[in-house]
Amino acid sequence: MKSERMDPDAVELAPLPAPVDFESDMDRPVPFDAGATVHLDCPDAAAAPWLAAHFADWFGAQAPRVAPGPAALPLRAGDEAYAVSADASGVRIAARSLAGVRWAAYSLRQLAIARRGTLRTEGRLLPTLRISDAPRLALRAVHLCWFPETRPERIERAIRLAALLKFNCAIVEPWGTFRSARHPWFGWPDAPGTPEALSRLAAIGCDLGVTLVPQLNVFGHASLSRTSSLKHAALDLRPEYEPLFEPGGWNWCLSNPEARRVLRELVDEMHEACGRPPFFHLGCDEAQPPSCPACRRRPYGELVREHVAAFAAFVRERGARAMVWHDMLLDRADPRWAGFVASGSPATATLADTLPRDVVVCDWQYADPDPKRPRNDWPTLAHFLGKGFAVAGCPWLNFAAMEPMAAFLAAHGGLGMIATTWHHLHGTDWRDIFRTAACAAWGTPPRPVAPQFDTAFAVALRLAGRDAGISGYRDTGLDEDQITLP
Repeated sequence: MKSERMDPDAVELAPLPAPVDFESDMDRPVPFDAGATVHLDCPDAAAAPWLAAHFADWFGAQAPRVAPGPAALPLRAGDEAYAVSADASGVRIAARSLAGVRWAAYSLRQLAIARRGTLRTEGRLLPTLRISDAPRLALRAVHLCWFPETRPERIERAIRLAALLKFNCAIVEPWGTFRSARHPWFGWPDAPGTPEALSRLAAIGCDLGVTLVPQLNVFGHASLSRTSSLKHAALDLRPEYEPLFEPGGWNWCLSNPEARRVLRELVDEMHEACGRPPFFHLGCDEAQPPSCPACRRRPYGELVREHVAAFAAFVRERGARAMVWHDMLLDRADPRWAGFVASGSPATATLADTLPRDVVVCDWQYADPDPKRPRNDWPTLAHFLGKGFAVAGCPWLNFAAMEPMAAFLAAHGGLGMIATTWHHLHGTDWRDIFRTAACAAWGTPPRPVAPQFDTAFAVALRLAGRDAGISGYRDTGLDEDQITLP
């Protein structure tokens, strides 16, 4: 499709993630403004109104018109498949569902550039292009930690960016930032994550095709703070609630019925605020053995099994499936899992045989255990799949492992992939997590770029920031500051 006039050094723009089949030629631009019509072929009655409304939001008075009708474009398999063509005859989109129309729209939005030769934008252009596209994994999620230092605008921008990169789920884990109406002592004072704030984020995600899933740690990580900080979101300021936690506060006290009651009410409140999504993440990683006299009276594995199973059942009663991290379901001393798990004991490893099989096991990997090992060898993923669990692979900064992990999950019936950011929702790590995982989950390799010229990510990040209403310097770009002053 490339024209003979193209400068051999010119850069051909592409959306993130790159479509499975993609041909583009910006030397033959196509008008994409108020004079253009986008012909939409989709049986979903909600698709045309959604597309027209979002074109109006994104492009204002210069929005193209949307006209339902046949597009004569072949589609790949799957409900999320879409196809696009843009040439001198116009712009056409074909899809089987609103989800496919969304992904088509996000690809076009990333490719549309302002007309040249004017001071301000007066319409847009697309390259002449052809796209045939569909994802390889059903679940394509990002995990976002909401720290007190993380302003709400950045969480919203991350959710909007996830949509543009065709993730369809965002797991939001408040680290002391959920402001419970039932338990105001739970979390830091004036926490920004009110039920109303979560409801608003869930509504934004729903409109964009991203399901917002809340996370509450019901076992370990009860301090709602990083271990290195020695902060505790409850006990530092409200020590009277000490009976709810193990000494030191890292674990909830599993033998205290009041702890379970409080946790049930928090799960109920968070799940309701997020619009009762089909999943709820219970955490359950990196827990310590018990030290209080009540918990020490019972076999540790038995106590943990009862506790986690009770919350899986409670989530099920609310019409959702529980998610848990994988590490407590394994014995860290077992040589089979060397490099794949950092917690867990023989007692807690029995969870892998006793937990209900509707629990989603989120197999989180600190790093690529051995870059030289065969890339089709994922022993913990295979272990949980073999036991009948739905499994999500969860990489972190192990960028080289994301593509082979996604390929393994697709080949062996895994549920999908969850890209985790933890305390890295800023900087180049965040960029590389989002862009690499988005491409791996979708099934196309990231295009090689010089990091300082990552045009595709820069375009998507700016679009997400505009939609989130970002207006301050510190909430733009990858980092709050460009330099660190002494």
